[in-house]
Amino acid sequence: MSDQELNQASPDQIVMVLTTTDSQTVAEAIANELVSNRHAACVQIDGPVNSIYIWEDKLESSQELRLSIKTTQIKVARIVESIKTLHNYDMPQIICIPITGGNDDYLKWVAAMTQ
Repeated sequence: MSDQELNQASPDQIVMVLTTTDSQTVAEAIANELVSNRHAACVQIDGPVNSIYIWEDKLESSQELRLSIKTTQIKVARIVESIKTLHNYDMPQIICIPITGGNDDYLKWVAAMTQ
């Protein structure tokens, strides 16, 4: 989904934002900030995951923690801003995935927790 398409999504659309970091401290700081300010209903921290990527023309491999952030579309801009502020990477991964279905009770809870 392009930036334009994301911006046209319904503000109430439930989404999951994903990011990674190599620091437990940073992961917990991001999670605490987002949940305590009701930008996210829940942040799950899992890992380690092995990431393989090219950075500055060099093949890299690292162990990272993945944050799965459940929220609503209207909160995505604030989440991106918070992650960029708190993150230890120059260019953190931040991607947003629309949720198209699931447990209606859970999705309603996500919406209620982020109002």
